[in-house]
Amino acid sequence: MTANAIFRTQSVATCLAIVLLAAYPANPVHARSKAANWLVDQQIQEGCDGAKGRFSGGSVIERDLTGDGKPDLIIDHSGLQCGRSGSRSGFCGIKACSVLFYERQGDLLQLRNETLSIGVSVGKGKRPKIGLVGHNGKRGTVRWNGRQFR
Repeated sequence: MTANAIFRTQSVATCLAIVLLAAYPANPVHARSKAANWLVDQQIQEGCDGAKGRFSGGSVIERDLTGDGKPDLIIDHSGLQCGRSGSRSGFCGIKACSVLFYERQGDLLQLRNETLSIGVSVGKGKRPKIGLVGHNGKRGTVRWNGRQFR
């Protein structure tokens, strides 16, 4: 194989890799629906009192929670960092923060429940248990009951 043939093969491989990376982003975890992005932006505005902010990984969860095959949404304010200082969300107290549960209705997400917790975890299954921690450190769970998260 000549040097030109090797160079052309490497160039084609490099171009193919660039196209694939553009088509399939490396981190699909942060890919959200338009409705979820809108709600996240709204919660940043409200939680940071109009300042810029961002949610850390794991504090915005978009996946099926109701068993209907459609992605629902949980927003946990404990993961919201506001401004350059990284101050906490205005929806956090000394320990716990607001956690919002949304159910998918067509293209929209409807708020179904809100609670306070020190973090959130989501189990496996069609209607997974959602782990919460109360002010007193006591662990509990909620689950979709057909109308709300209880």
